[in-house]
Amino acid sequence: MKQCIQAVLLLAMLGFSASSYALNESEAEDMADLTAVFVYLKNDCGYQNLPDTQIRRALVFFAQQNRWDLSNYNSFNMKALGEDSYRDLSGIAIANDMKCKKLARDSLSLLAYVK
Repeated sequence: MKQCIQAVLLLAMLGFSASSYALNESEAEDMADLTAVFVYLKNDCGYQNLPDTQIRRALVFFAQQNRWDLSNYNSFNMKALGEDSYRDLSGIAIANDMKCKKLARDSLSLLAYVK
C-alpha cells in the first residue's frame, strides 16, 4: 500500500496534461485502478523490480493519451480510490498465478511506451 500511496502522490505532483477537460470521477477511478494493477504486480506477482519512476510516467502517459487534465487530481481522494481498487483486485476469485499473468499481459506493455 505504501507504494500505491507514493505512486498516487507523485502522480499528483506530476499532474499535467494538454487536454481541455478536468478529470472526472470515472477517470479518477480509472487512474486508481491502473495504479492498483501496478501495485498488485509489484507486491503480489513478483514484479518488485518495476521502477516506480517508470510506473509514474506510464500513469501520466495513460492520462495524456486519454486527453485527461490532471489539474484537479488533488480534488479526489486518490488514496481511498487506490485502496478500494487494490482490495477489489485482490478479491477476484481466480488463481493468483492466472490473475498475475492476465494483469501483466494487459498492463506491462504500457511501460514500454515510457522507457
